[in-house]
Amino acid sequence: MTTDNKKSWHKLWHTRVLTSCILSGILGVTQTALAGYKPPKDQKPPSGYSDSSGVRGRCRTISEQSLRLLAPVTHVGQTTSTHPTFAWVASDNEPIPIEFSLYEFDSNLKPKKLDSYTQTFPSSSSLMKRSLSKDLPGLTVGKRYLWQVQILCNPNRPSRHPIARAEIKVVPAPLTLVNNLATTDDPSLKANLYGRYGMWYDAIKEALPFTTKEGIGQTLTDLVASLAQLENPVETDKLLNIALINKE
Repeated sequence: MTTDNKKSWHKLWHTRVLTSCILSGILGVTQTALAGYKPPKDQKPPSGYSDSSGVRGRCRTISEQSLRLLAPVTHVGQTTSTHPTFAWVASDNEPIPIEFSLYEFDSNLKPKKLDSYTQTFPSSSSLMKRSLSKDLPGLTVGKRYLWQVQILCNPNRPSRHPIARAEIKVVPAPLTLVNNLATTDDPSLKANLYGRYGMWYDAIKEALPFTTKEGIGQTLTDLVASLAQLENPVETDKLLNIALINKE
């Protein structure tokens, strides 16, 4: 990650007025270049199993800012992928076990845990991501799911484990999106297209810093900034905590 991009992340973290930040050039791009996220036109509110207050629970050694999802929390995020990618930030310095789990909603919006997708692994003080293994059955198009990240910081007091949740729905890709995607191999442009069509999880997958190709870091910044503008003030601060990410 370049020095200029690092400064941009930290400036974003220290301000609440995102719109003025973008207009003043803190992000270093023009409005026309902003790979923004637009929520689905038929966006749905989250169920009672995932609320917009964010992290639940707290261990004594874990800060309130230790766990933040890179995902919509005030509405159900969408994806066209049956094996989507999920991302979050665990900013504590010490490696602590983290559990990722996935739940499927039934027709009454009651979640059932899908044990085969549960994974436990050590945390890191940077952006973390998990993609559903291609060895497992894919998610079902048209169905809604809840995903959860839990920090296992106190096995004797599991009720205090910080838990963050968000909801996701797998939807068919619009034909116009498919046609537009076929015209480019550039991850930044693909992220922009997915974001424009309200496919958050596809957009973030393309924008995540898994490659050193130029422009990826800025695309991720733009996506998160545009999502933060849509969330309430509390969630804005939580999303902008990704300023702590070391993307090198």
